[in-house]
Amino acid sequence: MRLPKFEYLEAKNVKDITSLLKKNKEAVIVAGGTDILPKMKQRIVTPKFVINVTKIEDLKKIEFGEKKGLALGSLVTLDAVSKSKPVVEKFTALAQASGRVASSQIRNMGTIGGNISIESMCMYYNQSHEWRKGRPHLCFKLGGDRCFVAKGSKECLALFQADTPPALIALGAKVTIVDGTGKEKVIDIEKFYTQKSKKVNILKATDFVKQIQIPTPPKGTGSCYLKMAQREAIDYPVAGAAACVTVSGGKCKNARIAVTAIGGGPLRLKNAEEILIGNTITDELIEKAADAAYEKVRPMPHFNISVWYKRKLIRVLVKRSIKQACNKAV
Repeated sequence: MRLPKFEYLEAKNVKDITSLLKKNKEAVIVAGGTDILPKMKQRIVTPKFVINVTKIEDLKKIEFGEKKGLALGSLVTLDAVSKSKPVVEKFTALAQASGRVASSQIRNMGTIGGNISIESMCMYYNQSHEWRKGRPHLCFKLGGDRCFVAKGSKECLALFQADTPPALIALGAKVTIVDGTGKEKVIDIEKFYTQKSKKVNILKATDFVKQIQIPTPPKGTGSCYLKMAQREAIDYPVAGAAACVTVSGGKCKNARIAVTAIGGGPLRLKNAEEILIGNTITDELIEKAADAAYEKVRPMPHFNISVWYKRKLIRVLVKRSIKQACNKAV
């Protein structure tokens, strides 16, 4: 499959991105291109303008300070995130999540900003133009009037499967977004997602992600991200879970747990967190938190993987991620 025709534009700084997006309607930003270029070949997206942002060095920085925390430019590659010393040592879940995305070739190209901004997918939406031409109707995501994942559904049920968002939610990350006027706003990463499959995040056509910030975890904190996929490499998760736990004197002082590949966005499991906070960490307590996760999630089916199996899988992944996070917290 070939790319559709487009006009190539190049941004030299952050202000250029805002200006080019504002002047050129139907433009898309390309950094690593691991997501947008396949969609262009499939004619899912046919932009008139493509804005290359890879020359902006300010967005490729990883900065860390004990007081300021971690700051990741949106163009930092997933490979760089997974191998960064401060990320590995203090933000383990993010290093693990970044290191499990697809393959080493894609991690060398794909960016952290692109991974958190990835859209939901399904086998009816992510197909070639020729394949879709053979179907008499379009799905909700393509402007149609039905969902082929679940016939009779009144909304899109495409699945969100990115690896890094649950880790970032567990770590309490914030995202800096630049809007069409050049104004910046900082929001909790949880609020970045709509939980709607048709449009997963809040970004408008003229918005883009500039930076991700994560506060330095307090002493006695450990984090972990675990993922189940059908293959070791390339595959998106069938399910993924991240946990960040702060332990003092054997008791849980704080906990944040999030999962992915269960619906239209990453989901924070506050009911499971509440079971842990304020109590002495034991195997029985972790089991109760995992049971709470099982009760909370209502996952979408994943090809030939049943909802029942995915709920069981979430329970196992939440249990193991909490246990490993607690072990790192000691």
